[in-house]
Amino acid sequence: MEDLDSTYNRLIMSCNLDRTRATCLNNWSMFIRCRDNNSCVICDSGERVSAHHIVRKSLIPQAQFLPGNGISLCINCHKEVHKGFNGKSNVSLPMDTQGGEKIEVLAYLFGVLRESSIDREPKHYELSPDVLRMFKEFQGYDIKEKFTGNDACKAYLIWQGAPRQVVNAVLHANGF
Repeated sequence: MEDLDSTYNRLIMSCNLDRTRATCLNNWSMFIRCRDNNSCVICDSGERVSAHHIVRKSLIPQAQFLPGNGISLCINCHKEVHKGFNGKSNVSLPMDTQGGEKIEVLAYLFGVLRESSIDREPKHYELSPDVLRMFKEFQGYDIKEKFTGNDACKAYLIWQGAPRQVVNAVLHANGF
């Protein structure tokens, strides 16, 4: 198996050289699984592990190849994460109206990623400033709000603290 830095460099080069989306996604998936030691970060299983986008590619396409938006899951944990809606998000609706985003699951997965990133190379968990800004906007934070730590930690802090307006919007959209 290739080492982590080689896999990371292949991912970055494929994106920088405008390779096909399929090539970039394949390199992203290989990197995520390599970074996570080809095991599920939730249950530690090494059986049928795949790379999972924490935030859907259809919701924030700019995050689809970023290392900080991926986590390795076994088939059972992956099925659990996708339980319920698993289609393309309608971005004109409030987030999670269709039941696919599951803000609490996003927060949980970013928390798991944050834990696995401790004492590891920050670039292997990187999210762009634009993506972090979008996370803040989704959650109703002022975009100038500062969060500490590496990008996985920032993402966790943003998603785990749903401002009241977001909670109310989701409740209203679901008829409560």
